[in-house]
Amino acid sequence: MSQTLANAALALLLPALCLAQSLTPAEALDRYLAAARDRPSECSEAVFAVQIDASLPRLKQRGSMSGLKLVSPTGQIVYRGLKFTGDSLIKTAVIARFLAHETDPPDPAVDTGLTPRNYSILYDKTSEIGGSRAYVYRLKPKRKRVGLFKGELWLDSATGAPLRVSGDLVKSPSIFVRGFHFVQDYQDLNRCSQPVRLLLTVQTRIAGQADMAVRLQSVDSQTPAAGGGACGSEGGANRDSGHE
Repeated sequence: MSQTLANAALALLLPALCLAQSLTPAEALDRYLAAARDRPSECSEAVFAVQIDASLPRLKQRGSMSGLKLVSPTGQIVYRGLKFTGDSLIKTAVIARFLAHETDPPDPAVDTGLTPRNYSILYDKTSEIGGSRAYVYRLKPKRKRVGLFKGELWLDSATGAPLRVSGDLVKSPSIFVRGFHFVQDYQDLNRCSQPVRLLLTVQTRIAGQADMAVRLQSVDSQTPAAGGGACGSEGGANRDSGHE
């Protein structure tokens, strides 16, 4: 009988314990902004195995590239040992352009950071993603500038770590691009939030739609970090698709 009472008491306490472990939406956002501002150098330096799959559906062209992505403590990106298979147009017109953009650092004078200076950040709801309880915030840029986007920010409710950032650019980066949608997923690796998947859908004026999926795996941690815990989720269903 005493064991039954103990189990019943534990069942009653679990929701309260889960709630106590969570931050408020405001606290989670403050932690995220502080971590982004004061990111440790060891979190900036990383080596990833990268897999890039791209296609031009209208032209029935597709291809894949794999290799290593090296990120220096200053944020400089270098790719090594790249191998490509598929249609040459994908290599030259899609993947090569993406790699060039990645390795060419943006002008530091142009501020496009996800900060209150550039965005109105409003808490929207609580949902679940990859087994983790998340706070979802609506992002609205305060000005129409290349590099800014309208979309969503998903933060872990217990730590404030980013789980997903998604949206549409508010200004085209090129006269050849009509629309640009992205979904960037993150994972906690060795106490550092690192990107693990990027999905892109670009509407071009010449070749139609271009799709790209970039998957990253830390070379130092080949086993994905476990997400979530005993606490359940609240709100919507798991949103793991490429489009919102």
